[in-house]
Amino acid sequence: MNEKDKQIIKDSALVIADQIASALPGLNIAWGLSKALYGAGLKLREQRALEWVEMVKDNPSAFTEIILRDAKFQDGFVYALERYIREKNEEKRKMMRAIFLGFAQSDNQNRFELERMYHILSILNADDFVVLRDVDTSKTDFHQIYEQTKNKNELVYDLVTAGILMSDYSSRVGPIAAPFVKVTEFGKEFIKYLILDKKL
Repeated sequence: MNEKDKQIIKDSALVIADQIASALPGLNIAWGLSKALYGAGLKLREQRALEWVEMVKDNPSAFTEIILRDAKFQDGFVYALERYIREKNEEKRKMMRAIFLGFAQSDNQNRFELERMYHILSILNADDFVVLRDVDTSKTDFHQIYEQTKNKNELVYDLVTAGILMSDYSSRVGPIAAPFVKVTEFGKEFIKYLILDKKL
């Protein structure tokens, strides 16, 4: 593919996103706000902007006209799109779409911790996610995720610092090879979006 063809494809992504947004009542408002605020950024990351708008279009049961016209949703859309187009990691962008879908489906968008989830997602690394996928969210007592595995302790404490896990600071008898932790309520909600199996 030559440079001219690449430029045509690149230029058409934002045009397609505009067409999708204008066809969905309510989305055109949120999209217009985003373009007004992040016009240059959207131009530089047109394909990501198109992915975002297509995610809304492909999930009509979550993004109903009532939701799309809601001011809280529109504010969340503008915030989330800006973070999305800046994220370079494709796996994290998938998670961002899952989190935003959860935000759209939430009964109480005021209490949904969209900003916190996106912040935590941005500071975690690939190794943290390996540990996170091994966390058992059904356990309510303090336990060791990896017994006798000292080389993962730092990663476990990364998740404690992020507020996903809570550490047990009570006294224990004998040598402790791994920290005793349990999942926080925020952690349970966050982990839910890492394994969400929906069209994103």
